[in-house]
Amino acid sequence: MPAVVYNLIKSICSQENIMRTTINIKDELMEALLAGTKAKTKTKAVELSIREYIEKKSIEDLITLSGRINIDSDWEKEEEAELNEYRNHS
Repeated sequence: MPAVVYNLIKSICSQENIMRTTINIKDELMEALLAGTKAKTKTKAVELSIREYIEKKSIEDLITLSGRINIDSDWEKEEEAELNEYRNHS
């Protein structure tokens, strides 16, 4: 999992950011979710599903950017120019 996605999921689902909510989910859907995730609690099953959805969606979004972002392959030249600019302003 890319670090960016992991950090996003971690910050969204961390213990400091808990949001209590009530949701209505059909019994058969929750049973299937619990069985599929092997989670011990409904909360963990829903949390795991949300994390997986966010990861999948983030990856899909990155894939759609493929070919749309032009990354200069001469990054070393750019880095040197940035360092020189920094040195000249110091």
